Amino acid sequence: MSNFDKSSLADATESVDKNELKGEKNKNKWSSKPFIYDTRRIVGISMFVALAYAVTFVFRIPVMFLTFDAKDAVIIIASLIYGPVAGVIISFLVAFIEFITVSGTGVYGLIMNFASSAVFSSAAALIYKYKRNATGAIIAFYSASIAMISVMLVLNMLVTPYYMGVSRAEVVALLPKLILPFNTAKALMNSAFAMILYKPITVAMRRARLLSGEGKMKLNRSSAAIYIAALITLAASIALFVILKK
Repeated sequence: MSNFDKSSLADATESVDKNELKGEKNKNKWSSKPFIYDTRRIVGISMFVALAYAVTFVFRIPVMFLTFDAKDAVIIIASLIYGPVAGVIISFLVAFIEFITVSGTGVYGLIMNFASSAVFSSAAALIYKYKRNATGAIIAFYSASIAMISVMLVLNMLVTPYYMGVSRAEVVALLPKLILPFNTAKALMNSAFAMILYKPITVAMRRARLLSGEGKMKLNRSSAAIYIAALITLAASIALFVILKK
């Protein structure tokens, strides 16, 4: 090979390497784009808002003046993918859409629905952000459940008396009999649904190129641990709802 050919080959190789490096940098920059400029993020969040709203019509368990629906499972999955800020935004949008369309509880329902979903989803996302494995996921779900239950107990004592037109003492009397077990069952059931559905949803989104990464469903020890925890959690929540419905 002549010196001219060797030089040309070296230049071409260097050019290819630079282009590949540039492409890799651009790929890595995708997830760090500002929130409002990331097209895939906006599409994904919009999809989760629509899905969470639709779920409110599909799966409902009424218990006296309280109603369980599975929208928080959808919102918490979105927050694990996109972060706690996205979880809070989706929580507000879904609660507001419910408020202006189908809610019969007015501003009371808006406040309670938003608070419940926002605390639940953001708490789980914050914990999972720093411990992204099976143990971290299980801790995130149960910690988020405790956070949501605690916040809802306080809000029920503050807001429910005005909504129902009763004394605070009457609401406090309902805490151990209804409000605490209901919110516990709600948190556990939504946690179980999220644990079961998180992997299939993220795999589907990767196949649709809404998320980066490999779009393959793999079952390993970590996945098995999460599914076992989900089944135990689901059984506990069903038992609580059965008791409440009696």
